Amino acid sequence: MIILKSFIHLYAENKKIMKIKILFFISILFVSIQLNSASPTKGENKIVLPYLEIKDDVIKFAATDVHQMILRKNRGFLWPATKITLSKTGDKLFFDIVAIDNSWCNMLTRDETPYGFFVIGGRMFVVASKDRNFDFDSYFIRDNEIEKTFNRPDETENTTVKNPIWQYLHKGTMATVLNSLNIRNLGR
Repeated sequence: MIILKSFIHLYAENKKIMKIKILFFISILFVSIQLNSASPTKGENKIVLPYLEIKDDVIKFAATDVHQMILRKNRGFLWPATKITLSKTGDKLFFDIVAIDNSWCNMLTRDETPYGFFVIGGRMFVVASKDRNFDFDSYFIRDNEIEKTFNRPDETENTTVKNPIWQYLHKGTMATVLNSLNIRNLGR
């Protein structure tokens, strides 16, 4: 009788242990499936950008000014990164500084050539151009030892709020703000 009771007790404990093992295996499987499905990165969507040092004081001043402006706004924390898009028309250099929201879907677009990134006051700035043969080396110094990998967003993603944009004309020793768009989205 004692042997029968101990056998039944051992069988019940093994059954509990088996249930725990099965539940543990299922939960590990579920978590791994979730992690793999949450990162839909593909090799062709990844882009590696080097760190940049700014040679041009005008671009550095404008980037610092925009960074400070975003920090002062009550909803500025919703715009953690920025992008500078440079373009030339004749002898004139134009650059747009775009605040990027938490969705990051406007950080890298297919019609722009990204060059690198720099950081001012903890805010990251990605530097790009719509011109394929833009001379970035006149304005920035590449540091290929520091790199960051970015993922191009899905083309179907769009932000619900329009990005704040500052459009500048580089005048050699200073920059002039030509236009500011969607600044209300930063708050007061």
